Amino acid sequence: MKIPERFKIAKYEDVPEQIRKLYETMGETKKGMYLYGPVGCGKTHYCYGIAANYNKPHQDGPNGYRPGRYGMFWNMTELLRDIRLDIDRHEKHRAEEEVMSFEGLLFLDDVGAEKISDWVAEVFYLIVNKRYNEMRPTIFTSNLKPDDLKERIGDRTVSRIVEMCDVVELVGTDRRLQNAKKTQVRT
Repeated sequence: MKIPERFKIAKYEDVPEQIRKLYETMGETKKGMYLYGPVGCGKTHYCYGIAANYNKPHQDGPNGYRPGRYGMFWNMTELLRDIRLDIDRHEKHRAEEEVMSFEGLLFLDDVGAEKISDWVAEVFYLIVNKRYNEMRPTIFTSNLKPDDLKERIGDRTVSRIVEMCDVVELVGTDRRLQNAKKTQVRT
């Protein structure tokens, strides 16, 4: 899994202890996580911290890790765009098949940020349902509480997410805005 430049600094040690404990028991519980909270509170950063640990070669560890396993990370809007573009491509990228058949730890970032249509709800349901049926741990991030997500993608999908995941609310302020440098221009 290629980690974007912005998140190469993410470390497993950055991840809050409660989330690390849930991650470390995924192998036994077969449950993923649904991390939700306000914009900029660290959801994506924590996921890349987990991914850095998951992809690290070591003999035994969280989630029954063995060398050769790896995680897959998709921003939901980008995934849907790739699937939509595949419809008209002569040579297909096959993002949908890649995600549907993937057996490792899947990260789906910014769930609910995409523009919702019947097609989007259906594709998302198919992905969630496949992972639900196969008991494949998935880590979702969203700005939406599960009840608010229901209004966007439907009860069936959210019901599966809640059963297959530990639901974790993150609180805090937007770190990006807090860390933004303010420039003053005097004329």
